[in-house]
Amino acid sequence: MSVLGISFGILIQSEAILLDGFFNVVSFIMALITLGVAWLQKQPENKYFNFGYLSFIPLVNLFKGLLIFLLSLFALTSAISAILHGGRNLNANLAVIYALIAAAGCLITALIQKKIAQKTRSLMIEVDAKNWLINGLISLCVGVAFFVIMFIRDSSLSWFIPYADSTLVILLVLITLPVPVKIIIDSLKQLLLASPSANIQQEITQLFEKTAQSFALEKHWLRMTQIGNTIFISIYWLLPQEFTLSSIEALDDIREEVSRVIYQKYPDLIIDIIFTKEPKWAEDIIIRERQK
Repeated sequence: MSVLGISFGILIQSEAILLDGFFNVVSFIMALITLGVAWLQKQPENKYFNFGYLSFIPLVNLFKGLLIFLLSLFALTSAISAILHGGRNLNANLAVIYALIAAAGCLITALIQKKIAQKTRSLMIEVDAKNWLINGLISLCVGVAFFVIMFIRDSSLSWFIPYADSTLVILLVLITLPVPVKIIIDSLKQLLLASPSANIQQEITQLFEKTAQSFALEKHWLRMTQIGNTIFISIYWLLPQEFTLSSIEALDDIREEVSRVIYQKYPDLIIDIIFTKEPKWAEDIIIRERQK
């Protein structure tokens, strides 16, 4: 798809098609990186990465979002410059042929990846599917625009033809720019260990509190973050002073039940439950983290 777009773009001197081709170059490079990260995810933790390689997922998505964002800005400035210098003529017939081939290829790939992402719950594939969808929609818009251009050649609107390609690039960039911006923001939040969305936090808290009602609980401190699809939960469980521990297995039973209930809704979960009768163990940690 990259070779197809760049070749047609150079052949008919179309910046819109060149933009389409370079989007596919980015997708290809990031797909190779994604394969490497997918392999890394299966590797066990080591002395350098005690918690495995989950953090590489938002890192890859951040690079992907930044590349698309920068490429979009470059295309935008180039298109504005072309308009200011009188625009450029192109072969609309060849552009329509390219657009139909490219749109079909990209949209089919996006559909396949969306189904795979749903089946595997892979955030990387989900982001990749969005990129292919953007590429497909860009190609489709290019085709429609150039198809319209073919019919205005001999009309009173023929003056607009040299500016059509650059105008189309500007519109496409403005329409699609929110997608890489959202990817960048979401990836940065995960890299900075921000909490998951408010809906996820509320649902997990409700599941925990409902399950904890069956056990001895004075107070709890629940913290969580999300990296990729994996949600990390840390729960400090304050036991009542009158609570008498019969066995370690009794605490493990509580862990098992709480984990089981939350796992049913969120299978990609790593949960730690720390039991104590001293509030300071939870409060001191929270205070130290706030001071940082």
